Amino acid sequence: MNLRALLAGRGAALLGGTVSPQILAVLDGLPVLVSAMDLRDRRTITYWNRECESVSGYGSDELVEHPEALQWLYPEPSYLSRKLADFVELGASFRDVEWTLTTKSGDKRRIAWSSIDGLRTVTQPDVVWCVGLDVTARSESDRLLRDRDKLLGSVFRHLPDMVYLKDGEGRWLLTNPAARAVLGLTEQDAYGYTNLEIADRDHPQGEGLRQWALTDEATWQSGQASHMQEVADDGQGNLRWLDVIRVPTFGRRGQRMHLLMVRRDITDQRIAATKLELAGRVLEQSTDGIIVTDESNRIIMVNGAFTEITGYQASEVLGSDPKLLASGQHDAAFFQQMWKVLAEEGRWTGEIWNRRKNGEVYPQWLSLSALHQRAHGEVTHYVAAFSDLSSRKAAEEKIAYLSSQDVITGLPNRAHVALRSTLVLKHAKTTHEQVAMIVIDVDNFKTLNDSLGHAAGDQMLREVGLRLSQFADERSVVGRLSGDEFLILLRNVQGTADAAHMVTALMDAVGQPMILADMPVNVSISAGIAMFPADGDQFDALFGRADSALYAAKRGGRGTYQFANATMNEAALERLRLESALRLAIENNALRLEYQPLIHLPSGRVVGAEALCRWDHPERGAIPPGIFIPIAEDCGLIEALGGWVLKTAALQLRAWHDAGQPELIMAVNLSARQFQRGVVLKQVEAALEISGIAPDRLELELTESVLLHDGEAVTAVLRRLQALGVKLSIDDFGTGYSSFAYLRRIKFDKIKIDQSFVRDLIDDPDNTAIVRGIISLALSLGLSVLAEGVETEEIAQRLRHLQCTYAQGYHFARPLRPEVFASQQGLVVAPT
Repeated sequence: MNLRALLAGRGAALLGGTVSPQILAVLDGLPVLVSAMDLRDRRTITYWNRECESVSGYGSDELVEHPEALQWLYPEPSYLSRKLADFVELGASFRDVEWTLTTKSGDKRRIAWSSIDGLRTVTQPDVVWCVGLDVTARSESDRLLRDRDKLLGSVFRHLPDMVYLKDGEGRWLLTNPAARAVLGLTEQDAYGYTNLEIADRDHPQGEGLRQWALTDEATWQSGQASHMQEVADDGQGNLRWLDVIRVPTFGRRGQRMHLLMVRRDITDQRIAATKLELAGRVLEQSTDGIIVTDESNRIIMVNGAFTEITGYQASEVLGSDPKLLASGQHDAAFFQQMWKVLAEEGRWTGEIWNRRKNGEVYPQWLSLSALHQRAHGEVTHYVAAFSDLSSRKAAEEKIAYLSSQDVITGLPNRAHVALRSTLVLKHAKTTHEQVAMIVIDVDNFKTLNDSLGHAAGDQMLREVGLRLSQFADERSVVGRLSGDEFLILLRNVQGTADAAHMVTALMDAVGQPMILADMPVNVSISAGIAMFPADGDQFDALFGRADSALYAAKRGGRGTYQFANATMNEAALERLRLESALRLAIENNALRLEYQPLIHLPSGRVVGAEALCRWDHPERGAIPPGIFIPIAEDCGLIEALGGWVLKTAALQLRAWHDAGQPELIMAVNLSARQFQRGVVLKQVEAALEISGIAPDRLELELTESVLLHDGEAVTAVLRRLQALGVKLSIDDFGTGYSSFAYLRRIKFDKIKIDQSFVRDLIDDPDNTAIVRGIISLALSLGLSVLAEGVETEEIAQRLRHLQCTYAQGYHFARPLRPEVFASQQGLVVAPT
């Protein structure tokens, strides 16, 4: 009776069944968890022994027959629902089914439950008896082991070094991907084989594998880990340096167990170290002073010449900013400009004044470079190399200044200007450049000088000289002749219009207000211009004419310029007027295109058209392309004009394709200036995108002169155009300088024979031979050939006989307006 009372709280529901109180007492005292659960609708706990109470923190009086007991133990509804479903599915007998139980204090315990089949009676078929073991510690240990194995496996797979694990007989057990990749093996190829067995398969690195096996054996014999460097053939005839670690492990009885080997390719590091050592020797032997700083401009290295020149020992400057050498001779603007150039171009070279340790200020010729990280482009170091100019410069500057410089302005004097100008003209004669000589006079200088004083007059001359110097580039000659007269010689001038532009800009620069004797003064200048070689090919002749033009300008009212003769002056003004009108025409979309048919000679079919730009001036009528295209190129309008032509021609071709002629192509001429300005690729991509035409329907024509400037850069652009699918042809073939070289460098699609050879094809045997040779060359290279300027049927027949592919010219059709071209070919006009 006392036992029943004791167990009344632990399993009251069982007393009416067949489980005896004695058995319950035994179960209650077991050191394992024992519980019973009624799986009928109520799903309640019917028994809960003391070990269950100890683990869960819940007493049996709290849980037995309580309808919410399971929710307390398993508070996550979805988890409890899933586990109960699994429980029902398992039925009466199961083993080691793990549930995560929540204790009364909120801790999680992992319990492995197994059924007690003998206690499931006939009178209580829905009551399941379970015995449980707390496996929380084991489960956590298993999880940690799994995580560790996963981590180690990931590290092993992703190690950049080559890792091998072999058994005591040298058979490969484990290899990482880096190791297998070097030898070109799969995991299946390597596992279970020795080095010698792999080498016997005629492996490309067989000899290295055999040598490797001998070194492994030496490590086993030593019984200790080894670390050495080895040289191996990579199978392609290249030697690679490897850093190798071997670690042997032995059993208790001394038997060989495993050999772990890690190989690291250090070839690049050895090469870099050799280069670094060589560079260090070169720097130390250099007679120029060398300073190396980090990205924060702190000195990390100097050479011996640095100490000889500056007087500072390396230990005195390491970690310091190089500004400790500054002389104070340069202002902040100088250094700002220096760092700006260094940041933009990666290099700055020039003359600078610094101070030695003893306080002496001296001139240096300094070359400053920024070193960048290859991957991200960030600056890692700065390198400065300098030489001492003090002794040489002192003598040279004194002689040069006294003999060639104007004392007031510091500009070259008349004698030096004449000397330098003569050299420039001599060079221009060989390069066929045009040169503009400009003689300048300050208007009303005498009045200003008399009213403000000679000091103010000298100040004004210095300011004018400075502004002239700032306007001109390093290739120009700028000097003071005498009094208030200056001279500028400008090289490579593109005609009189270009000279007029430069003089106008120069007048604007000099004419900005200046402060003289604490008073704002407006200065104007007059200029006379003589052109080389039109006005003379010697300095004296040019100067005389420019000087005469200057006085003509001053007589005309001052503050203006005059060319050496009226004809040149009018030509320059006319060109400026045309430039202004062309700019307005482009802005107002007042240009138009005509289209000349391209003929397939064997069949006579029209296969496409060449787009030709036309300009109808409202007052002057039609202006030939030979006049306005060069103007557009010279004054920078070719970018806008070329882009408009490409877009308009592409849209017209789109309309013809939509009208049922998808086979037509469109040929568009490109200017060399478009390539120089770097806009061709962008403009072609824009035209293709806006029109939607297939790239192979667009043919870009360029003359050989395009490749004369920046050849590599142009070649790169042409290859990118070809990658888009656009066709390329050489226009006016045979009139350039290096036709065959271009054909080797770039795979063109078509050659256009210049009309100068085609027109005299019948009457001139030499022209016939040239045309035959061009066609033969093109056909042998797989290129098409188009003959320009075909004006008679006789010439067309001769071209057919020579197997020329295409032709265009007045014999077939003149350039046509789009509506006329469309009507003749059954096409439509492109929408505006």
